[in-house]
Amino acid sequence: MDGTYSADDMSPEDLEALAGGSYHPGPDHGPEPGASPNSAHCADSAPKEPAPWQDLVPLATPKLPRLEPGSLPVWAGTYAAALASATETPAELPIGMILAAAAVPCARRLRVLVAPGHFEPCNLWLAVALPPGNRKSAVQSAACAPLVEWEREAAAASAEDIARAESEAKTLQARANKARTDAAKAKDQREVEAATQDAADLEARIQDAPKPPQLWTSDATPEKLGVMLAEQNECMAWLSSEAGLFDLLAGRYSSGIPNMDLVLKSWSGDPERVDRGGRPPVYLASPRLTIGLSPQPDVLRGLSNNPGFRGRGLLGRFFYLLPPSPLGYRDLSSDRPGARVPEPVATAYREGIRAMLDWPLAADPDGVEVPHLIRLEPAAYAEWLEFARMVEARMRPGADLEGLTDLAGKVPGGAARIAGVLHGIEHAHGKPWEAPVSLATMGRALTLAAGMLAHSAAALDLMGADESIAGARKVWEWLERGRRANSTVREAFNALRGPFPRVAGLTFALEALEERGYIRVMEPVKSGPGRPPSPRIEVRAEFAEAWR
Repeated sequence: MDGTYSADDMSPEDLEALAGGSYHPGPDHGPEPGASPNSAHCADSAPKEPAPWQDLVPLATPKLPRLEPGSLPVWAGTYAAALASATETPAELPIGMILAAAAVPCARRLRVLVAPGHFEPCNLWLAVALPPGNRKSAVQSAACAPLVEWEREAAAASAEDIARAESEAKTLQARANKARTDAAKAKDQREVEAATQDAADLEARIQDAPKPPQLWTSDATPEKLGVMLAEQNECMAWLSSEAGLFDLLAGRYSSGIPNMDLVLKSWSGDPERVDRGGRPPVYLASPRLTIGLSPQPDVLRGLSNNPGFRGRGLLGRFFYLLPPSPLGYRDLSSDRPGARVPEPVATAYREGIRAMLDWPLAADPDGVEVPHLIRLEPAAYAEWLEFARMVEARMRPGADLEGLTDLAGKVPGGAARIAGVLHGIEHAHGKPWEAPVSLATMGRALTLAAGMLAHSAAALDLMGADESIAGARKVWEWLERGRRANSTVREAFNALRGPFPRVAGLTFALEALEERGYIRVMEPVKSGPGRPPSPRIEVRAEFAEAWR
């Protein structure tokens, strides 16, 4: 096998498209019955003027900035670098997943005072998109392992108290049931009233048993998510290497009707009421949901077509990362340098996340538990304000973010949240609320936010992209990589049979390239009997000259 398709591998439709003419079965594709062979040959071989070039419309995927593990401070950055090396994944994947993991304790215990009247919670929504095979699950599991471990140990430690509370509730309910039975059997009205009062008093003493600590989920109905938030001090995380959350919001559990209110409000901490059918509603004063996803890029494509996803601001609340896939270039050997995360590095990460989970809550003047408030150094605030004004200017008519205001408008606040999480990492083993966010920490946060803004703009473009454009980019990358100023449709089909198993898909991609002025597809000139040669792909002259 030479890696190319033979005629036996192809359908009649594919053979027809590759040949550039009508397909007729049989060994000899002569003229149609009743037609003159000479007249048919003359018609096929007449030279055709090439179509004029279309105006050039940019097609290239933007070169996105790369994020460095050092953008995360202390033990988090060291672990991100080691994890990227061990799993042979782009640094953006562990950076994103570690930020999501660290945001879980920060959202529970911290909030940022950016300026008087401007507060930001510390929950983050992050999505790092990579194709299958990039060990996303392994990276996500490693980043979230301290959360899972802490949750398991906390549940075991509270099991005895929970069992005791459940037993006491059952005992009180049994006594109340007996009192109610006595009231029903009593003949004297005074006995009825006394027994009824006893039942009411006993039931008033019944309290719901505390729930085991839960930090995260990866699948829940909107109603269940609201209950979990109420049970867990209004903080939860949705962590998954898949994108099931988008199916949930699109109406997986609600007959296709989008159900986004709770999730949207849990990004900003707005109050929400969750009705639960025949049970009492759940009131949430300040729900905070952290999201960490690592979906496939193809999952993102078309998301903006879901009703309300873009219009209601759901997609603009995420920070997206679109790192390049290293598939095909990995070493994969177990004895290469960096193939293992050093134990001290893993231990420092584990202990850092666990220390953050053990921070105590603050209390307001009424004794109600609330997150601690962290402030910015004046220089850090000045740096943040300059960044916010820069983003603001880019949303003006004619500027590059004019059409992305749903994303760009939330980036300054998101940068402040990232600064809060980085500050928490730096002070994991102390009391971050006793120190202001430094200029250096804000600088790291703004570097991350600026890089994520570029990636997120590309992600939103991908979400609304026509599939033919994605295919056109694949074909153009092949042409550009091989400096193929002249090639054929057959050559392209043989080389790109992975993304284009049928010629129809390749045809759409070539048409998109032709419409944007990158190529012309030249129909072959038949010079004799038999099948004509494959159509020729001619690259625009300025590109061809640059490749010489």
